[in-house]
Amino acid sequence: MRRICTSRGATKASRRGFFTALVFCLSFAGCGDSCFIFVSNPSGGTIAVGNTTCPLNKANGTVHLRLTSSVMPAAGDWSTSVQHIFVTLRGIEANPSATADEDSPDWQELAPKLATQPMQFDLLAHIGDACAPNTFGDVAIPADVYRQVRLLLSPSHSETNEPVPQENGCGRVGFNCIVRADGGIRPLVLNRQLPQVRIPPDHIADGFFRILPKTTVNLTIEFNPRASLVFPAGEAVLLVPVFTVDAQAPCESDARSDQ
Repeated sequence: MRRICTSRGATKASRRGFFTALVFCLSFAGCGDSCFIFVSNPSGGTIAVGNTTCPLNKANGTVHLRLTSSVMPAAGDWSTSVQHIFVTLRGIEANPSATADEDSPDWQELAPKLATQPMQFDLLAHIGDACAPNTFGDVAIPADVYRQVRLLLSPSHSETNEPVPQENGCGRVGFNCIVRADGGIRPLVLNRQLPQVRIPPDHIADGFFRILPKTTVNLTIEFNPRASLVFPAGEAVLLVPVFTVDAQAPCESDARSDQ
């Protein structure tokens, strides 16, 4: 059964019988994004009812984001010869739609600081404690069910007017690179033309993660070296990365603060 909740506002009719309008907006959880408009004519007794769609404010939840790597693979795999995989991120976003395009207005920033302060991360660095303070800072996003995540990478050679990371482990080869165990540095390219990595629903635990109002969720984005592929590409290295996403219950301190 659909629950209807209303907030009423009315203007009094004048002595000449001007219309009275009552606007009922459904603004609570479960009411949907609809407004019902009732118009009555006190002198003639006519009542007209209509509905329309109106934007409603959604409650927010909080994301505590962690970027980490799974356990390193056994000897003999390609990554044993690689010491670091540095990528520079300029954004991490989530979308409720599994098929959202590049320009969808529903992409939500999970790490908004990266837009003006891009940071370089080592994909092979393992961070074990999901409740530890993170680099990104907690962020509030609309409560919803999210089915897709994307990592936005800075180009290897940014224009002069674009922000650059404060620290760069790639030296002169750019902002994305692989550092081999022997110290050699090779520029890194991805398997797509766009400087981003999409994480689809089949790489998200249960196919989605849910953000509830006034609740903190620990969201872990994990790089899987064993499932990822690497190929030589001239002077560069081509990486086909595989990431997974998992949402976990809030830490004890977060649970207390949300109450």
